[in-house]
Amino acid sequence: MRRLRKYKPFVRASAIDMMAYRFNIITWAIVTVFEVACLIFLWLAVYQSSEGGIDSSINGFTYKEMIVYVVLTTIFGFITFNDDTLWFINRDIRQGTIGNFLIKPISYRGKFIASNIGAFLMMSIVFGIPLYAAGLGVLIGIGYLPVASVWDFIAHFALFLVASVLACLLNGVISYIFGILCFYTSAAWGLNALKTTVISFLSGTLLPIAFFPNVFREIVTYMPFAGMSQNPVLILMMKYDYLECCKVILISLAWLVLLELFAKLLFSRAIKVVTVQGG
Repeated sequence: MRRLRKYKPFVRASAIDMMAYRFNIITWAIVTVFEVACLIFLWLAVYQSSEGGIDSSINGFTYKEMIVYVVLTTIFGFITFNDDTLWFINRDIRQGTIGNFLIKPISYRGKFIASNIGAFLMMSIVFGIPLYAAGLGVLIGIGYLPVASVWDFIAHFALFLVASVLACLLNGVISYIFGILCFYTSAAWGLNALKTTVISFLSGTLLPIAFFPNVFREIVTYMPFAGMSQNPVLILMMKYDYLECCKVILISLAWLVLLELFAKLLFSRAIKVVTVQGG
């Protein structure tokens, strides 16, 4: 516990920094609302033009379930995917401050984990609680998200919280891995664009993984990206039973351990070829 205390300032600083740019966050939230509205009308057109009409089921999703998925996925991404690790690493390399962190009695990776947790906690408290409360309240109230029992919903929500934390950590370590690649190239913008595209597509944020081709779908299901968006949302939608919930959580946990080990190995090699571009 004593070793972890030295990372508390990073948690606090990240949370404060997140709120320092609250106007940007609010603007982003407004844009996200319009994005959700566009997706709702898009899926309405898709289902209306399908063979069975609005009451049809496409790849295991009814129209109501798809609307719930779109709303919850958007809220989840807004709360979870706030990570500037890649940009911070690129800045440290370009300004030459990377050396300062290497001689300090803290882990460079640990600093980013603490910062990610701080930002995630602040976003969850300030925006997550009201957004989930409003979204779930409306969706349940209009019958789009049926709840068999209160206790079943509470249990799934508890599992959802566990999956959300793992999703935050997975997003952090993947951002960290892409950030390490900045040791080999100065194309940080391109790396960030690649990372964002890969995560958005393979995590089920843009499109549920169930809509992917059969073989590709099976592969993506067992990749870490599914645990970064789709799996937590499907847990909250109660489309997974308790055994499936535990399965996807364990898969995310296993990937988190493997990716952290890979990131540690990659960093140990990359630091040997670092080229300071300034400072």
